[in-house]
Amino acid sequence: MNYLCFPPVIGKNSHTLILGSFPSAYSRKVNFYYGNPTNRFWKIISVILGEDFTAYSDTVKAEKILKHRFALSDVYRSCDIERGSLDSNIKNVILNDIPKLIEDTEIKRIFITSKKAYLDFCKAFSKTLEKRGVSVINLPSPSSANRSKLKTDESLLKEWQRLFSV
Repeated sequence: MNYLCFPPVIGKNSHTLILGSFPSAYSRKVNFYYGNPTNRFWKIISVILGEDFTAYSDTVKAEKILKHRFALSDVYRSCDIERGSLDSNIKNVILNDIPKLIEDTEIKRIFITSKKAYLDFCKAFSKTLEKRGVSVINLPSPSSANRSKLKTDESLLKEWQRLFSV
């Protein structure tokens, strides 16, 4: 079945963009980024930005992300997902035009929370973004499906903190 991604959460003064691959089935159901309660994204962002995002509604999360000059979007604008939410089930992708999306912003760092999406993104956009001085970093996925590689929330948080400080 073919799906479309969410509209980006982005502002002109955003300096950091976090990209997922594509919203999970649960996120599509609740209609917001990282909506699955087992996904560790909002817990990690709460620590990194020093504010408890887990306590906010989705509307307030979006406002607060922008207040911190961050932005959210996905690498894939549309795709087919046969079953579940795993990136390995994503087929027939169409990429979001991220260089155009960030054109009138202050974004100089892009973090991508999916290895597959990171590779597709770099193949399409790395030369263009490199010329603009934008760094692109692959973060370990905050999905609960990634617990086998980074078993504890603490180890995942430490890795995100390390990469955000680069």
